[in-house]
Amino acid sequence: MKEKKVNQKEKRDLKVKFNNLNLSGKIAVAVGAVLTLMLVLLIVISVLMAKSALTTAINGEISGLATENGLQVQKVVDLAANTARDLQDYMITQYEIFGKEGYSGETQKSQVYATKDLQEFNADIEDYILNTAWSTVNGSEYITGVGAFFEPDAFDKAVTDYTVYVGADNAKNRTAISYGAYSEYGSQDYYKQAATTQQACFTDPYEEQGATMITAAFPIVYNGATQGVIIVDIDVEKFAQIDMTSEQYPTLYGNIITKQGIYVYDMAGVEWSGQDMAPYFYKQSEYDAMMSQMQGSEAFKITTTREDKRKVVRYCYPISVSGDTWWAQSTLDKSDLNKDVTKLVWIMLILSAIALGVIVSVMIALIRKFLKPIEGVVEAAKQLSVGNFEITLEANSNDEIGELSKAFSATINSLKSVISDLNRGMNQMAAGNFDIAPEVDYPGTLKEIANSLASFIVKISDTLAQINNSSDQVAGSASQIASGAQALTEGATDQASSIEELQATVTDVSSEVDKNAKNSERANDMARDVGAEINESNEQMQEMVAAMDLITETSNQISHIINTINDIASQTNLLALNASIEAARAGEMGKGFAVVATEVGNLAAQSAEAAKSSTQLIADAIKAVENGKALADKTAEKLEASAGKTQELVANIGQISSASVRQAEALDQIAQAVEQIASVVEENTAMAEESSASSEEMAGQAQVLKDLISQFNLKNL
Repeated sequence: MKEKKVNQKEKRDLKVKFNNLNLSGKIAVAVGAVLTLMLVLLIVISVLMAKSALTTAINGEISGLATENGLQVQKVVDLAANTARDLQDYMITQYEIFGKEGYSGETQKSQVYATKDLQEFNADIEDYILNTAWSTVNGSEYITGVGAFFEPDAFDKAVTDYTVYVGADNAKNRTAISYGAYSEYGSQDYYKQAATTQQACFTDPYEEQGATMITAAFPIVYNGATQGVIIVDIDVEKFAQIDMTSEQYPTLYGNIITKQGIYVYDMAGVEWSGQDMAPYFYKQSEYDAMMSQMQGSEAFKITTTREDKRKVVRYCYPISVSGDTWWAQSTLDKSDLNKDVTKLVWIMLILSAIALGVIVSVMIALIRKFLKPIEGVVEAAKQLSVGNFEITLEANSNDEIGELSKAFSATINSLKSVISDLNRGMNQMAAGNFDIAPEVDYPGTLKEIANSLASFIVKISDTLAQINNSSDQVAGSASQIASGAQALTEGATDQASSIEELQATVTDVSSEVDKNAKNSERANDMARDVGAEINESNEQMQEMVAAMDLITETSNQISHIINTINDIASQTNLLALNASIEAARAGEMGKGFAVVATEVGNLAAQSAEAAKSSTQLIADAIKAVENGKALADKTAEKLEASAGKTQELVANIGQISSASVRQAEALDQIAQAVEQIASVVEENTAMAEESSASSEEMAGQAQVLKDLISQFNLKNL
């Protein structure tokens, strides 16, 4: 599990490294990997083909060497067999002639048995055998002897155990020897096997007088009986003259074996002749497979394992030996056989690596050259990412990179024109001019920005126009409130004067009780006048209260307008936020417009702040009006109370003449009432002054709001 995690981490690291490469590097790596894969595939195919071809050539070479060795041995064997067969045929023919004609009775000296006289017919046979033997032995270095061995009394009555044999020295001297009695040669394999089976054969290697040889034995059969055996000896040691080695393949060696697995000859030495090759096989199955193939007559190749566990390849070529089969075998180590293939593989690998390095280097250089123009596009994109639109791109080719440069340049120009137009519009709006429209085409998605900006201009113009109208109304209402407050102030002043006069009158009444009767009528009249004036003040106070109600209602309307401005500012801020989101979606190309969206958001925030300030001012005005209204209500209540007291005063004055006794008490009540009236009048005067000041302040704020709106050049709707 841990190893698996490590492998996954290595894969992730490689992936990260690959992703961090530039485009030319990625293409070079990808193409290099593909080229490497294809070259490896081609190398494998080429190596396999070369190996097959080279192996075929080597097999042909080694097999040819085995074939050549086999053919040379075949010549020797054929020479021996032909010599034996010629003598065999000759002897059978002579036996047939003898059977028909018999002996002539003439005799001749034997060339082999100097003391014996042979029938002339047999002497001629002896002469033929000798001449054939001398010629054959002298003519081939491989044939070391030729002879004819007969059954007892099967050749001539003069010699019971007749044998004639010509060795190498005999052939040079044209002499011959006898091989002794039948008891000496009749039991030998070279004679016994052929005589018994009446079939031609070649013996296994054997030692004879210090020499290793094989013998071709051909029986002489007449009338179904074995008359003798023609023998031809082959010197095994002479096979060493056959070239069974190769300088190119140091481990190559050759041998001759029978199909029974007996060494006829091995280049390692004649001491191997006659030995079984089975002990030299490491695997019995391989020995059995080879023995099975050697029972046939077709050349073959087989790989076996020696007793030292070395793999060897054996190339076997058949040698026909008088109805039997021997095998000329060329053997070499498998590693020696494959060394040329291995060398070829290494050469191909080295050459392929060099070729791959050259190809990849050239490919990387070409890729970098062809992709270099894209660096300008990348640099332009980086400049766009930091808000720099003052860039130019040159397309020097008509390929995909050139088309990309042209398209990118067109995009930059389009964005520059849009941003320039937006900047112009924002500057105009910042200067208070909302009567503007786009002067360039906004392509694609940017069209939505133009539409949104136009909608914003229309909405803000409409809102500011409404604020302007509301400001006019507020200013008018404030003027009315100011006029009412002024009138209220004047009335309160008149009341104060009347109260002073009333106080003076009460003082006079108190000091001059004796004149009460005379002046009661006058006081009554004056009380009526005061009542009328109080009623008039009360009516004016009611008018002031109504005016304050109107101011409150108008202020509430202005508050609703300010709320509308807040809503528009919120919508504008939301619109700016949406524009920022769209700019973010646009990626690098939308970063410039994100600045515009931010400025729109700031403008919306400023509008909201101004509305908030106006709301606070209006709220203060409403609060002041409410305070004035409360004071006016209290004044009205006091005036009504004063009116009631005045009526009582009138009644009291009316009764002065009839109730002089209660005059003092009435005067005390009048003095108290006058003090209350004076207090109320003072309060009315203060409230009137406050109402007047608040009205003037409201009018001033309305004028400020109007002046602010006048700074904007609104779009005509």
